[in-house]
Amino acid sequence: MLSSAARPRVLAKHFARLLFLPVLAACGADEPVVSNVVPDNVVTQVALDPPSASITLGANLTIRATALNSSGKEVVGQTFTWASSAPAIVSVTASGVATAVAVGNATITGTTSGVSGSASINVTSAPQDTVVASVTVTPATASLPIGASTTLGASALNAAGELISGKVFTWTTSAPAIATVSSSGVVTGVSAGSATISAATGGKSASAVISVSTGADTVIANIVMQPASTSLVVGSTATLGAIARNAAGQILGGKTFTWSSATPNVASVSSAGVVTGVAIGGPVAVTAAAEGKSATAAVTVVATPSSSGTITVNSAQQFQTMTGWEALMEIGQAECDPRAYQTYRNEVLDRAAFEVGINRIRLGLRAGFENPVDYWPMYRPGGQLTFNQWEITWFQVVNDNNDPFVINPAGFNFGYLDYTIEQLILPLRQRLQSRGEDLWVTVSYTGARSPTGVLHRDNPEEYAELVLATFQHIQQKYGFYPNSLELVNEPNIGGWPPVNIANNLLAAARRLRAAGFFPQFVGPTASGLVATTQMFDQMMLVPGVKQTLNEISWHRFGTTTQADLTAIAQRAAANGMRTAMLEHGGSGHDHLHEDLTFGNVSAWQQFGLAFCGTIDSASMYFLVSGAKVGENNPVVNIGRETKYLRQYFRYVALRAVRLGATSADARFAPVAFRNANGKYVVVVKASAGGSFTVGGLPAGLYGIDYTTVADYMKPLADVQITSAQSITTTIPDSGVLTIYAK
Repeated sequence: MLSSAARPRVLAKHFARLLFLPVLAACGADEPVVSNVVPDNVVTQVALDPPSASITLGANLTIRATALNSSGKEVVGQTFTWASSAPAIVSVTASGVATAVAVGNATITGTTSGVSGSASINVTSAPQDTVVASVTVTPATASLPIGASTTLGASALNAAGELISGKVFTWTTSAPAIATVSSSGVVTGVSAGSATISAATGGKSASAVISVSTGADTVIANIVMQPASTSLVVGSTATLGAIARNAAGQILGGKTFTWSSATPNVASVSSAGVVTGVAIGGPVAVTAAAEGKSATAAVTVVATPSSSGTITVNSAQQFQTMTGWEALMEIGQAECDPRAYQTYRNEVLDRAAFEVGINRIRLGLRAGFENPVDYWPMYRPGGQLTFNQWEITWFQVVNDNNDPFVINPAGFNFGYLDYTIEQLILPLRQRLQSRGEDLWVTVSYTGARSPTGVLHRDNPEEYAELVLATFQHIQQKYGFYPNSLELVNEPNIGGWPPVNIANNLLAAARRLRAAGFFPQFVGPTASGLVATTQMFDQMMLVPGVKQTLNEISWHRFGTTTQADLTAIAQRAAANGMRTAMLEHGGSGHDHLHEDLTFGNVSAWQQFGLAFCGTIDSASMYFLVSGAKVGENNPVVNIGRETKYLRQYFRYVALRAVRLGATSADARFAPVAFRNANGKYVVVVKASAGGSFTVGGLPAGLYGIDYTTVADYMKPLADVQITSAQSITTTIPDSGVLTIYAK
């Protein structure tokens, strides 16, 4: 978010920003990646990542080629040949590494099976400021058992804090008898003890402390199965995953698991964890064991759906698990008329919980919370400050002390945070709990562009101190702590290097876990999917990020193609993470449906929950007329796109699993879910009116309602079906229809 406020001038910034974001090259992929389907191995297109880039003289860029079939699914095992249209400007190796030779433009082509894809590379002069001012080594500390290795990362920064590419580092160790280091930063434990590993370039250096142990930290403390339960039809397969962790919760690689099935004549399992449905039955306990520890997953085998129709639900295909329909916790509590706010507040919360189904909230963790002065009561109710004067203080950071490991409570102010929690978050949670749901709370660091925010950007332990102080305050005062930490809001606009975000992530995780907090970690949340992908790839070079980051998040500004969404979903799957689209004023159900099926998003946000005004730019779920300062006749109106989003949000609960769903009629695009209580939901995005049937649903009673331009939440008669029956229904016009188990 550009601001925790949602005034028209703030919203205007969102739309003005679109003009300056890069336009992405579209590259195919017309269908979502679907598991348990035999792929078409005929290559019809090749996608290069990135499709375009600008690099400086002497810099290298690794281009990744992906072969796709006609359904947009990757055809694995392909060998690519590489060529440059201008080798004197950009050369390219046999593995796709492009090197900038001279200023100019060149097209890099990757070819396989007679099909090619291309990337446009622009080579610019080296930046003027290439003088190394500082060096960073990540992580700053690490532990290794004897004989194990880890790779350290090194970054060179200029005086402006910008990354300098193309620098070669000299690596040294203070104690080669304890830990050795290669020329590329690979550290290997030799004997028990501690060694300092240093990286130097341009006359500057930095170091990391490596502790080598006898290997006790490689002992498996527990094993986790992923997923913990699944179902598949007779004759189909599913791959289970097993993760071993030590007592500190760290993932242990290189472990070999023994797989077994309690009832192999119902569900058998291979030595690689591939489960095959043999006969109808279950749940069957499938076990993975290693070094005396084990874990089980429950596998249920079902019959091939006997009912089919225009739309067929396939419960054996399972995709993402949902972590919430999100809104910025903004309803005009600080900017709209305070009398009107007290009048409309409860209605907004009621409708958010019971009508629309908002179940995830983004709560701003402002950089200026680290400041001994609490300006909120000076603005409201004190009246000593105007709104603009208060706004200036949001991101003014004053360090609590010079020791990031000693929190001075007097150096932090949480007045506005407390007001928002008490006025909005706790009441919304109570409403959701009354209907059997819960509220997912994310705190999001905001203030990336603050000049004083460099305290948190450049010093991971100072960043971690602010995060820890916030979590402790919320826990101590309200008895809960946030479900997730969003690392930083739009770091690309604020100029945060990816290595800094990575270091802040690792520092915050260490401090929080040591204090007994175990939230999910979300990032990097750049303002654009391509920018997010690039930052994520750089973050992943820092050891420990893969094991710590849980959700890859972005804001959907700029052009977003289905190929871009597929690529980020593939990155998430490869690293055991989720994806989330967490802001785009102007997005509606078309974008949501695309993000769900191509990007596999687990969370999705348009923008703010509500605000005073009448201009509907599809940025607020609710608009409140008659509530601006000086007005006190509030009327709560639902947003034009919220009506359609509600057809998804209201029925798909936290921790629902998206299932396979296909359609034989392009007019009716489905997504299907199974909620945590076992009840199914099918949402159909209709591009035109018409009738259709839905097959593959379990027996039971189903409700149906739809939204079109003319009708909102229009109910149809309930339908009772057996397991062999389909549901036939009709939507009179384009819109969204939902079928949900009662």
